[in-house]
Amino acid sequence: MSYLDFQLLLYVSSEQYEPCRTFYEQVFATQPFYGWDEGPEDRGVKYDLAGTKLVLLTQENPFPTSGAVHFQLQVPTLEDIYPRAQAAGAVTQEPFFRPYGWHMFRMADPAGNHINIYTVPTAAE
Repeated sequence: MSYLDFQLLLYVSSEQYEPCRTFYEQVFATQPFYGWDEGPEDRGVKYDLAGTKLVLLTQENPFPTSGAVHFQLQVPTLEDIYPRAQAAGAVTQEPFFRPYGWHMFRMADPAGNHINIYTVPTAAE
């Protein structure tokens, strides 16, 4: 089977939409490549994060809209993204090392979705 696309959908309430949009654009230093606005209950934007499409959207009562998602992103270093997450007040756990070598921290977006950010040691480390 061949898959053509993968999208991570983050449903948020209409009240959480703008704070979440600001959060993803500031913390991940990205801009949407696509968006729509059919009113408060049907609007959204798409971001390209590490080759996966992250879709932030509102729709009337599709699923739980608060803290329903937990995902993680691997980054080359925490040095760029961690200060932005701190500035956004999003950090829920300070950087730490896992026994298997990952260096990571945890944060949450304004809707309560949990995000792990981690690095993997290189063979030289």
